[in-house]
Amino acid sequence: MHFFKNIFFVSPQDIGLELVLVWFMLAVSVLLVAIFSERLLALAWFRLSIGPARKVVRTAREDSIEEAHSASVSLKGPAAVVLRAGLDRAVGEVKGDPERAMLRELRRAGADIRARTWILSTSGALMPFVGLFGTVIGVMAAFEAIGESGQGGFAIVSVGISHALIATAVGIAVALEGVVLFNLLSNLAGNQTRQLMMLTDELVELIEAEEASNAGDSAAG
Repeated sequence: MHFFKNIFFVSPQDIGLELVLVWFMLAVSVLLVAIFSERLLALAWFRLSIGPARKVVRTAREDSIEEAHSASVSLKGPAAVVLRAGLDRAVGEVKGDPERAMLRELRRAGADIRARTWILSTSGALMPFVGLFGTVIGVMAAFEAIGESGQGGFAIVSVGISHALIATAVGIAVALEGVVLFNLLSNLAGNQTRQLMMLTDELVELIEAEEASNAGDSAAG
């Protein structure tokens, strides 16, 4: 309770740059949680799209590329976009190389689910220095108060020192928050993209096998 009192319940004359920095870091903390929540929703959508994509690859494996292409038409989501990019080219609807098309869409999908996560990592690196800067400002203000009053004592410097220490603590806490959330999102995104990459690898193999089989049948005919 005393912690929040020192931050939010202060008189106007006690508001200094160090306290403004504390408020700024708390606002950044709220922003980090908002970005993390939004990215979790994006990752959930990405993950949901992988299940139907597996069925498309299974159709290509058990039936044909044409059947897999037909099955992919109604699918939605990042994984569907990646597989359909290859299947459209495999069946001749779009000109181009299926493997390169899927790799391109896979990189785009991976970049999309990592969007804005740089803010988390940047905050993790920057906030300790913002807190340290607030600490320095608070200590300077405390010594300035001693000079203006012409006397020392804890009562003179207590407000400035407490705000200074709060700035350091908040800076470290927000930095830890940013690093933890960034690493968590990075691991989740990496796992999802690896799963989709394995599906695209298998689909490329199936497309090449069917093309080789068709070419052999044509040569035999």
